[in-house]
Amino acid sequence: MDVLFHRLRDTTGASAGVLLLADYAETTLEPVPGQWGPLAAEVHQVDGPTAGKAFRTQRPVSVDDGSGTLVFVPVSVRRERLGVLAVRLDREQTDCWSELRLMAQLLGYVIAEARRYTDRFERVRRRRDLQLPAEIQWELLPVLAYQDRTLSIAGNLEPAYEIGGDSFDYAVDRGIVTTTVNDAMGHGLRAALMASLTVSTQRNVRRCNGGIRQQAEAASDRLVEQFGEDAFVTSLMVHLNTATGEASAINAGHPAALILRKGEVVPLALPPDPPLGVEPGYDYTLHRVDIQPDDRLLLLSDGILDGRAGDSSDHFGSSRVASVLTDSRAHAPTELVRQITSRVMDYCDGKLQDDATAVCLDWFG
Repeated sequence: MDVLFHRLRDTTGASAGVLLLADYAETTLEPVPGQWGPLAAEVHQVDGPTAGKAFRTQRPVSVDDGSGTLVFVPVSVRRERLGVLAVRLDREQTDCWSELRLMAQLLGYVIAEARRYTDRFERVRRRRDLQLPAEIQWELLPVLAYQDRTLSIAGNLEPAYEIGGDSFDYAVDRGIVTTTVNDAMGHGLRAALMASLTVSTQRNVRRCNGGIRQQAEAASDRLVEQFGEDAFVTSLMVHLNTATGEASAINAGHPAALILRKGEVVPLALPPDPPLGVEPGYDYTLHRVDIQPDDRLLLLSDGILDGRAGDSSDHFGSSRVASVLTDSRAHAPTELVRQITSRVMDYCDGKLQDDATAVCLDWFG
């Protein structure tokens, strides 16, 4: 951090700076200890007008704070949003913004790599301690967002600090993207272990060049071996050729995905097979899926659809999900999944009765 700030001082004339990292729930931007110069290390809200706006829009934001110009620059790796670099300049110098963007980009890669050898940044992202099941699930997740010239993908989970059974995964490989959302039965440590076994098995088969049918069947068999037939995991798996648009999917007892196509929301209704772990040796059905250029595909867990406040019988439901999906069509997948899980949390007065997971995939065609 010191090297970065010294570089900024020498190249832009910056007099102060601080790194802000998004917490796990993406509700606040938390300051990393070790700020440089006279700049308050305060917490910012992701829905706020300065640092939060830079984080949400992924564009620099500048304001005059009376002591100079504060510039907030998003810190990201590809499309994974990590936080914001806040820098004070003596005056607004738009000619140095390219340098600020470069430093923020380099900082993003430093943070991503640092996860392998230090807990410093992970501690900052936690507004409170993670429960053990949540620790297992967060370590299991892929990079939370990715984009290239053919696709953009992002995922989010809530409640961020108490995850039990939900998980998602994806892999991009030479014109192919495989996307999966899993929901393990129950809550707590046992559900997290079932989810971990499921994702690990799916990855293992995938990395041995097995398709989604082989991944589903292997995961189902492993669950029976380790947990018996009274435990199960629902799963929705989608395999997309990003060059041709040819796609296939398996629905193992999971809620239907939604497609936003030309402003209209269309359910991806697939006849469900049994959840993983219910029937040993079951032959899962591979369904052909119609994916068109510029489609937005949303995979979710039942924690979103079934979300409700207290004893209310009014669930969040697919119609509200479709409304958010339509209203947010101008946003990137990263912001869409944050808005969906955030609105479900608000709808449930901040107390979800089940994990809520959303994964958004845009295919550009």
